[in-house]
Amino acid sequence: MLLLSLGTTCIFLALLSLIPLLPPISEELAISKAELGWVAGIFMICMALFQIPFGVLSDKFGRKPMLIIGLLIFSSGVFMLSKSSTFAALLFARAISGIGAAIFFTTSFTMIGDMYRLNERGQAMGILAIATGFGTVLGYSFGGVIGDLYGWRMVFLWLSGFSIIICLLFFFLSETNYCLKNNYCYSDILSLSSNTFKIKNVILVTLIAMLCNMASIGSSYIIPFYAQEAGISIAMTGLIFVPFAITSSIGALLCGKCSDKIGRKYPLVAVTLLSGVALLLFPFLSVEPISMAFNFALVGLCFGPVVTLTSAMLVDQAAKIDTGILGTSMGTFNMIRWMGAAFGPVLGGLLLELYEPNVSLLVFAFMILLAAIISMFVNKI
Repeated sequence: MLLLSLGTTCIFLALLSLIPLLPPISEELAISKAELGWVAGIFMICMALFQIPFGVLSDKFGRKPMLIIGLLIFSSGVFMLSKSSTFAALLFARAISGIGAAIFFTTSFTMIGDMYRLNERGQAMGILAIATGFGTVLGYSFGGVIGDLYGWRMVFLWLSGFSIIICLLFFFLSETNYCLKNNYCYSDILSLSSNTFKIKNVILVTLIAMLCNMASIGSSYIIPFYAQEAGISIAMTGLIFVPFAITSSIGALLCGKCSDKIGRKYPLVAVTLLSGVALLLFPFLSVEPISMAFNFALVGLCFGPVVTLTSAMLVDQAAKIDTGILGTSMGTFNMIRWMGAAFGPVLGGLLLELYEPNVSLLVFAFMILLAAIISMFVNKI
């Protein structure tokens, strides 16, 4: 858990450092907001598309090799990002780092299913969410402050080195896939996993995760431009996201622990409803850092807590079928939810080209409220 948490922190630190740096990158490289939306989104598109194949490989060959390979590829992409000078180079670098993150995340969440029982998984998922939140806080603040002082390229150069150091620690990881000696072929694994996604609850929680990821990442993309129009500095913009990350991580741990006792459904309904209402009210608040930070903190409930609860529900259901398909099932689930995250900034960029930031945020607010309505139809697992 310690190593998984360090790896998760590392990836989210590098991933979210980009957000407060979007305006200066756009200005330096003469990239439009719509194009920059693709730069942010391509990471998650690649992260989504590569979930299933590496989920299958982790079921067949083990978790440890996949985690090490994932971190190495991710580090390479972050380094290339620091050297990028064109739109195409930015896209390529983010795509490479997205592939590495895909390998890491599908494997790390699967390891939770390997290591913990049904009544412990929620809290364990919450611990990873704490690492996600910690990395997010560091990412927003590190990207904003260091980017302000030394420029955006130095941010990613330093982060690539940090990622390599974390990768080396993973050689001390213990293998947790005890089903490696089964006789399943690839078609058996895929067939068993596909049966999981014929279950109503799994379909619903996957849709909820996709909508919430799209809305949380999409609205995060819009906030820096919203703040820029209000004359808020890059460093201060990065700090606006800190309460969001704290609420997301602490909320994930508390919701995960609570769901182990009372079930996953009711916490899921509560966090989606509250975060949807908060984002709906955001455009009507005064445009100043404190009120923006306080309100957007509540929007964080639709990120970490939703990921924790929906991932736990997916693992609960897949483990009932066969623990040998956890990697593939989690890979499929992550592919769909990260596709939502991928198109969040893409949609955000398109909306910003057509409308004011206020209108764009309202679109994402309605997505979260739709997820809240869907969560009411989820049955207890």
